[in-house]
Amino acid sequence: MTLCIGTIDMTIRTIFNSIGMLLVLVNSAIGGGAGVMLGTPGPTITEPGVSHIDHSPILGQTSSISSDEAHIEQLAVTVDGKHVDSGGTITTADDPRLVFNITSQSQLSLISLRIDGGVYRSYTPNTTSYSQSLTLELQPGSHQVVLVTKTPTDVSEYDLRIIEDSFPPTMEFSKPISVSGASLEKSYEIDRSRVRIAGTVHDRSDVTKITIRHTYRYTNAEERKSGHSQTIIRNPNESISWPVHLIPPQQTSTATNRITIMLYDKFDQIRQYEFRLDVSDEAQPEINITDVEPLYPMSEVRVEFSVKDVVGIRSVRTTRTEDSDQGRNLLLALNPTKQPITAEFTHRFELSENASPATLVAEDASGQEEVVTRKFNYSALLSPEIRINSQRTQFDTERQLRAVGTISDGKIERVRVETVAANGTVLDIQTVHDNTVVSRVTMNETLRTGTDVYPIRVRVRALDATGTEHINSTTLSQPAIQTQAETASPQSPTEQRTDQTPPQNSSRTTNGTQSVFEEISELLTPSFNSDTDSASNSSPIGLVLLIGTVAVCLFLIIRLWGQLPDCVIAHSIEGKHASE
Repeated sequence: MTLCIGTIDMTIRTIFNSIGMLLVLVNSAIGGGAGVMLGTPGPTITEPGVSHIDHSPILGQTSSISSDEAHIEQLAVTVDGKHVDSGGTITTADDPRLVFNITSQSQLSLISLRIDGGVYRSYTPNTTSYSQSLTLELQPGSHQVVLVTKTPTDVSEYDLRIIEDSFPPTMEFSKPISVSGASLEKSYEIDRSRVRIAGTVHDRSDVTKITIRHTYRYTNAEERKSGHSQTIIRNPNESISWPVHLIPPQQTSTATNRITIMLYDKFDQIRQYEFRLDVSDEAQPEINITDVEPLYPMSEVRVEFSVKDVVGIRSVRTTRTEDSDQGRNLLLALNPTKQPITAEFTHRFELSENASPATLVAEDASGQEEVVTRKFNYSALLSPEIRINSQRTQFDTERQLRAVGTISDGKIERVRVETVAANGTVLDIQTVHDNTVVSRVTMNETLRTGTDVYPIRVRVRALDATGTEHINSTTLSQPAIQTQAETASPQSPTEQRTDQTPPQNSSRTTNGTQSVFEEISELLTPSFNSDTDSASNSSPIGLVLLIGTVAVCLFLIIRLWGQLPDCVIAHSIEGKHASE
């Protein structure tokens, strides 16, 4: 048995020693030696004193003439007296003037002026310098101009772009009308007197100035009047927006408003738009009462209100009679140029038991009226409103609560809050406000309850300026307050970590199998730790060696496997004889 195990051990060692050597060879072939095998070029060696010149072509590099060859020394081009560099762009008016001057070291055999790809003019000066001036008869728009010059040794190009602007600027309107400037009507009807002239301007060159002129005519007190206003906008952007105050027609007279807009570009080309804006007034004015406040102790009420009309407010008045045409004028604007579209007013009305309702009357430019009538109750205006916050009005403890709320509107002279038991007994009273007349009081008071009988009533008493008391209350049931001692939560048992080290054999087995595989792993480790770069650069020779290694390993393993049964059978027979 010992001899059989020794034979197996020796065979395994022989197999894997061979595998290790083959893998080392494969590793060398795949890695560092591959470059040598494949003929990878090494460092370039140059002889001392000899410089290396790279004649390989470079993409995108243009050909050039050396300094000893003839070339164009100077080429200057102006358009309408302005210099234009090659590759540049210039905007001109109709039929721009082109001038060019060329100086060369050798004769100029050909000069060709091309516009939009076609030959416009050709010259054969056969001199070293040449100048020319000509007028370009171009169509409106953008044109590509190229000046081609030829010498015996060179051909060069000078290109530029000319934009001919032969049309004045245009405007596309967005307010108060929405229409293209190509086709405007003579007049437009709108429903307001305050408008904005807005739109977008277009031109091939720069728009330098826009003028907006408003001319109006109207009748005031049977007298015809007229006027105008003008606005100048210099160097505008692509869009403009400017307010204009139109004159509205009156109830017994008319008014006209004419708008004239003129656009100028850098070549003094002018576009003019002219149209009439007719104001129509069909909507009534609006009255909005914003605040009503009683004035104590004068027995008066102060009313704040606003009036609005999109065309114009002619008059605003107040009256205490049933006839809305009577009363006191708070605003009277008979001049159409002075009529506002919004106005705010504050007015006092005296109050008494037999006083008539207050009436507000607003009249617009066309004579339409809006009438608002209000009857004011002085006592009701003085009465405060008590609001108790039921969510925040709660028990603090079993013997104490907090009352929260607001008392607002009216005229408040005093506020008190109290707690009342179920049998009507007053348990506690707190004064929130006293002695001065105000319009708002904030309540946030702590009161005792002092009883175990529920429910508890929270009652608020507010006294207005006339001495009238106003009361509001809420009821609280038995408090759900629980005093709980904090108990420490049980701590979780301390986690114990035990670093477990896998058991190691104290000694090798007597049959030597473990030592064999340890030596095998030592042989295989350096072979398989090759870099990824070496593997990626593997050569065909390395692949052939790898395939051969695998084949040898399979052969040795099969041979070893054939020897194992004999050893095992021999060991079994010996064990049987020993037992007998």
